Amino acid sequence: MYKFLLTILNFIYVIYLIVISILYELIVPFWFLIFKLLKLGQTDDFFRIHNWKYGRLLVKGSWPYIRRKVIGAEKIPGGSCVVVLNHRSFLDIFFSSLVPIPNQMVIVRNWVFDLKLFGWSMRLAKYPVIDETPPEKLSEICRSLVMQNVSFQFYPEAHRSHDARLLRFRRGAFMIAVDNDIPIIPVCMTGTNEFGSYKFPYFKPAKIKVEILDPVWPNAFELPRRSYQIKKHVEKIYREYFGE
Repeated sequence: MYKFLLTILNFIYVIYLIVISILYELIVPFWFLIFKLLKLGQTDDFFRIHNWKYGRLLVKGSWPYIRRKVIGAEKIPGGSCVVVLNHRSFLDIFFSSLVPIPNQMVIVRNWVFDLKLFGWSMRLAKYPVIDETPPEKLSEICRSLVMQNVSFQFYPEAHRSHDARLLRFRRGAFMIAVDNDIPIIPVCMTGTNEFGSYKFPYFKPAKIKVEILDPVWPNAFELPRRSYQIKKHVEKIYREYFGE
């Protein structure tokens, strides 16, 4: 009986998401025209902000199915930064929109571009595919974006966790922060795996908490191997936060 009711609820919820998505996309051409007329940025800037706004619309528009809490937004400094998040659900890229930084370059794996309806906007936002972009090319892209005050979003575990425990962190996010002398913003998300589980084929009502921790500044660490030191430091912060 529970699964039957959850199936009905999921059907209604998905139809609702489709409707608000269509309504949102109908206004996008007019918003794009205004954006270009006012010279607010390049086309890829527009689509990065578009994707951020769309994610927020889906998450905020899902109340009370999704109850959310964001803590620590005041800790985000101005200018470019590297946002790092733990990864427990295939929907984390939507929940990450609760971090109030509109223009973020999301560093993703190639499978994300295969998502129907979403892949095209990710291509227009010029998200680099970390599987296919050489490190030198990624560094060059990031340096140019820092000059435009664009921030970066990484999932340093690289893959989502199937049991809610942290995986080993990779160094990419921390190398970008060191190369460009910009802060790392650790963001801890809980509840996302309860909403969209790896094993359970339904969306379940959930409480999502997004907590933004204190920035970590690269120049607080000594050379050499600064990026490695920061990686270990940030991973320790996460493991202490989640009691691991």
